Amino acid sequence: MRLDFWRHWSVRARLLCVTVIPLAYMFSTFVWYAYHSRLSEVREEMAERGPLVAKVLAESSEFSLLSGRYDDLRLTINGLLRSDASIYRIEVLDAQRHELVQASAHAPGQPDARYYEAPVLKRLMFVTMLAADGKPYLKDKPAGASSVAVETMGYVRVTMSPSALLVKQTHRFYVELLVASLGLMACALLAWQLSTGLNASLQASMQALRAADAEKRRLIRKVNTAVEDERKSIALEIHDELNATLIAARLEAQRIVDVSEPGEVRERAQSIIKLALGLYNSGRTLVRRLRPEVLDMLGLDGAVEEMVRHYDRAHAGCRYAFRADGQFAQLESGIGISAYRIMQEALSNIAKHARATQVTVSLSLNGTGLRMEIADNGSGYDAALASPGIGIVGMRERVAAFDGRIDISTAIGAGTRIAIFIPQA
Repeated sequence: MRLDFWRHWSVRARLLCVTVIPLAYMFSTFVWYAYHSRLSEVREEMAERGPLVAKVLAESSEFSLLSGRYDDLRLTINGLLRSDASIYRIEVLDAQRHELVQASAHAPGQPDARYYEAPVLKRLMFVTMLAADGKPYLKDKPAGASSVAVETMGYVRVTMSPSALLVKQTHRFYVELLVASLGLMACALLAWQLSTGLNASLQASMQALRAADAEKRRLIRKVNTAVEDERKSIALEIHDELNATLIAARLEAQRIVDVSEPGEVRERAQSIIKLALGLYNSGRTLVRRLRPEVLDMLGLDGAVEEMVRHYDRAHAGCRYAFRADGQFAQLESGIGISAYRIMQEALSNIAKHARATQVTVSLSLNGTGLRMEIADNGSGYDAALASPGIGIVGMRERVAAFDGRIDISTAIGAGTRIAIFIPQA
């Protein structure tokens, strides 16, 4: 069973659970306590009433046992059974515990497993007499005996029945249960109302946050578009103005070389040719960085493959591998340039910091969107301690601008893996 099933619940459902679960626990605890309290009261009442009935009946049965008037004793017992429904059976036994009188209640019920017993005592009192010499003496008193002798002549055994007491306690329990249920329903309704209000407030806040986030993404897209347009404009100016001027300066210097005699002038002109050529190559490199022409010519997969080849040639101690899957001609241009910039930043970070010997780059485009993965076997870093640099922040913002996801997995000595998904509308 998954322990995070609640993550898919709505805010209202979570609020209701947070409120209702403690209430349900308290309700269950109260019901359990009330039920067992009533049972305990029944046991305590039987333990108190049973010995009392046995004792009272034993004290009132002495004359009946002495005189053998068992019918009177039976009438007394039956009257007691009719007046007290908690008594199930009463037995009168002789001194040898042989049954003399027995009566049971006619009302339905189950007897208790215990019974309560009290002895029927016969008290002998010796009469004081006057002797012939006028001295008092106790007639028939044995030597050394007290003036009152006690003898057990029988037993009264009372068996109680909890049924009648349970009926009375059950009525009380039902009343308590009704009151507790009404309280629980009132609390549940209150929780429902509170969750409705809080849910509406939270939904409004979340809607405002979503709107703000969407506005932020639109702003990032506009900023990136403006930056790319400005880069394109600068690249065109460098290509059309600066590089054209450098070509013209090179051609003029070549003419000087062609018409001049060997000497300082020709050497100066050849130096100008070399400087112009170097500046021209630097300008073309700068143009490619500002606006990669290969992206327009070959698409994202071809541009990234060309970038990977460049890094593979430039870093002899590290091998770069590339694979692509999908028709990248259908990719939106805005997503394409952002993905290219993300790849530039990722490979640049690997070259500067990773100290890797193997780098794998993969692109995949299907109906859901673009997937990118850059993995290396470099030194990695502790993501919990390291603060993200400007490059990582820029990558996250570019991905967030298209409502995508970026996941960076790394550890010290375990390399780094960057997985990116950008949905395509």
